[in-house]
Amino acid sequence: MIIRPSQRMSLLILVLFAVFLMSSCDKEANEEPVVDLCNTPDAPGELLEATSFFSYAPGDIETVLSMYGAPIGLDLNLNYTVDTYQISYNTLDINGELTGASGLMLIPRGLDTLDLLSIQHGTVFKREQVGSTHPYFSPDGLITAMNGYLVVAPDYLGLGDSQLLHPYLHAGLSANAVMDLIRAARIYACQNELIISDRLFMAGYSEGGYVTLATQKIMETEHATEFQLTGVAPMAGPHDLLGSTRELLNRSYYINPAYLAYIVTAYDDIYGWDRLDDIFQQPYAQRIPDLFDGTRDGTQINANLTSNLDSLFVPEFKLSFYAGGEEQLEAALIDNSPLGWGPIAPVRLFHGTADSTVFFENSEVAYASMLANGGLSVDLVALAGADHGTAVFPAYYFAMQWFDSLRTAD
Repeated sequence: MIIRPSQRMSLLILVLFAVFLMSSCDKEANEEPVVDLCNTPDAPGELLEATSFFSYAPGDIETVLSMYGAPIGLDLNLNYTVDTYQISYNTLDINGELTGASGLMLIPRGLDTLDLLSIQHGTVFKREQVGSTHPYFSPDGLITAMNGYLVVAPDYLGLGDSQLLHPYLHAGLSANAVMDLIRAARIYACQNELIISDRLFMAGYSEGGYVTLATQKIMETEHATEFQLTGVAPMAGPHDLLGSTRELLNRSYYINPAYLAYIVTAYDDIYGWDRLDDIFQQPYAQRIPDLFDGTRDGTQINANLTSNLDSLFVPEFKLSFYAGGEEQLEAALIDNSPLGWGPIAPVRLFHGTADSTVFFENSEVAYASMLANGGLSVDLVALAGADHGTAVFPAYYFAMQWFDSLRTAD
């Protein structure tokens, strides 16, 4: 076969084009996937999604302030418009497996460097009544973000997007949800070229106060190189779980039986006891699993229980508990109490002295324990005459003043 010059050129072009295609395909086949150096795939703290939510100027939250009990005309230093985001991230479940969780992130505008503050909310029974559903469920987050903090507010497991049973007052699972949201926020900042300072704060009220102190303990004893706290404000938290349970079970009447049933139900699920029928009398024992499925609020749950604790709990269980026969429950309460360690970062406990929901003694016990174990900077602020409701705003107000003093002290 004779190939003319023009045909040779055409053939050469075809051969070169074929080689180019093969080399391109081979390059694509062997090319390393693009790696997000900011994120941590398939690990606790992985940022799954950040969805822009609402924006609020300081003048937009008068309703929130009134709900929160803020006195009219008080200077709260609300200087920043805040953008809010729904955050989905990975954390660990009771089996140590990855599971999705949700939370709220609030970013103030106009700051070159952001101090990070994690706000832990109080007891919630209804899954949707959390910050990731609507920022108004996180008034403390809105107020503190407008004060100039990048704020994260975890929903916790079992609330928000999570369909699990909420692990109420379980130290490890609560701390994981907090730490992993902080990790996710840092990832978001990295991806979006936001600068987060070295200052890290935590605060929370009621269950949130407990979660805050439990998280600090786990951060400082197990993750000290990753999390270095600047200041921590646990407020009105049930830190002494065994002492509180002893005090409550010794009473005949408690206005919020949902709290007691919540912790027993959570521990029964976490530790696999299957003992609800041994602990609660009927008809309450059979109602309880449905009551804590995340569809009812505290008022509805209390209405389906009884404030008469002698009618709520099986008499033999109470007798066994006080005789030392409930070793599993007692051990769980001790293990999950954030006591017996000396904090490194400054801690300032806040608690109303007339609190009949979470007794003031909880903070006294925690304060004494931290001092006895070498706490470097621990204070207790007693809010004289305040109960669980009326202490909320003063506690946050004084905590934020303290945090601001730590920021300006650098």
